[in-house]
Amino acid sequence: MRLLILCLSIWAASAAAAMAGTDMEALLEFGRGIRQDSSGHRATPWNPTSALDSDGCPLDWHGVQCSNGQILSIAFDGAGLVGNVSLSALASMPMLQNLSLSNNKLVGVLPRDLGSMTSLQLLDLSNNMFSGQIPAELTKLANLGHLNLSSNGFGGALPLGLRNLRKLKYLDLRGNGFTGKLDDIFAELQSPVHVDLSCNRFSGSLISISDNSSVVSTLQYLNVSHNMLSGALFESDPMPLFDSLEVFDASYNMLEGNIPPFNFVISLKVLRLQNNNFSGSIPEALFRQTSMVLTELDLSCNQLTGPIRRVTSMNLKYLNLSSNSLQGTLPITFGSCSVVDLSRNMLSGNLSVIRTWGNYIETVDLTSNRLTGTWPNETTQFLRLTSLRISDNLLAGELPTVIGTYPELISIDLSLNQLHGPLPGNLFTAVKLTYLNLSGNSFAGTLPLPNSEAKSSTFIDLLVLPVQTSNLSFVDLS
Repeated sequence: MRLLILCLSIWAASAAAAMAGTDMEALLEFGRGIRQDSSGHRATPWNPTSALDSDGCPLDWHGVQCSNGQILSIAFDGAGLVGNVSLSALASMPMLQNLSLSNNKLVGVLPRDLGSMTSLQLLDLSNNMFSGQIPAELTKLANLGHLNLSSNGFGGALPLGLRNLRKLKYLDLRGNGFTGKLDDIFAELQSPVHVDLSCNRFSGSLISISDNSSVVSTLQYLNVSHNMLSGALFESDPMPLFDSLEVFDASYNMLEGNIPPFNFVISLKVLRLQNNNFSGSIPEALFRQTSMVLTELDLSCNQLTGPIRRVTSMNLKYLNLSSNSLQGTLPITFGSCSVVDLSRNMLSGNLSVIRTWGNYIETVDLTSNRLTGTWPNETTQFLRLTSLRISDNLLAGELPTVIGTYPELISIDLSLNQLHGPLPGNLFTAVKLTYLNLSGNSFAGTLPLPNSEAKSSTFIDLLVLPVQTSNLSFVDLS
């Protein structure tokens, strides 16, 4: 009996050593495809006589983790590797759980024998030059929880059978040339948390999402921007209940119809739907304080109409509604927004309404509307304002001196209006102001340049500005 146990022990040790040797040989085979290694630690041929660490890995291979001599993890991220590598060489590693080769310049394809890596939990080949299609064998990786193939040259349709990847939580395929119907993909996904399919050539619609309850309940991040999606955003009314969705980006597609109110998406922080064909009015629920925790809203470059009465949300920081057909007057309040872009709309009314805006505003762009009046002098609250753009409107009257007192102001563009009268002297002594465009108006009088002779011209060249007294790098008063 003791002899049998001894024999089995010797056999087990020999088998483990042989398997470990197989892993090392596979790694060496993979390394032969690497032509350049700026770190000098990954592509160095392993010498079998080299010292091993406590887990049985050779000390001269950085980024490799082992257990009893078997490779569990290969992490060569950002190592400056260049070459044409064979991933088939790694397919013989039965215990490999983590394969991460991101941010290199590696060329290759996904081999069909990838399906034999059944222990694989993480596969990250992002930011390389891999190409070809994803083989159907990938769907055999039942333990795969993280798949990142972004920023490569992959293409073609995704394989059927994604429903077999029941543990897949993180899927990033952005920046490739994948094709196919997005409906089919979401019909198969099980319970993903992070899905990024942006910058591909997917078509179809998002309607099938509402039919997959597991996706609706688990998804936190969804980016399908820069594709060829069409149709309505969601078919169901009310829209599907996304319990956990925080970021939703469907920008740069061909989606149309009305924008849903997102009433039940209580966790949504970022909503980007710009550059589509949405029409109708903007749901007021998106602006209300009590509706959601939305911090960023971009609906620019659509065909939206109607007024924007008020923004009461104290969570919303970034609001871009530019390049639509919005009408009515400016909102009387913007909550705690720091970036407001309402440019290229059909807004009208007097600019004096900005007296009621809070002191959170940092950048304002009201370019190309139909606003009248002038900048009110009773607006000392804009202590954070850095950029003010109200060109191509119907503003008239004189510029108040208060506009030169905002301590953080860097850029002013009030061109193409009907402003007149003298220019406030403090505009030319503002500490941080570097861009000033007042062209296309009717200003007159003496230019209040400090420490220089008075100029009566309404055009000023940059070269005549005394640089020791002004930080302005661009001035247009033509």
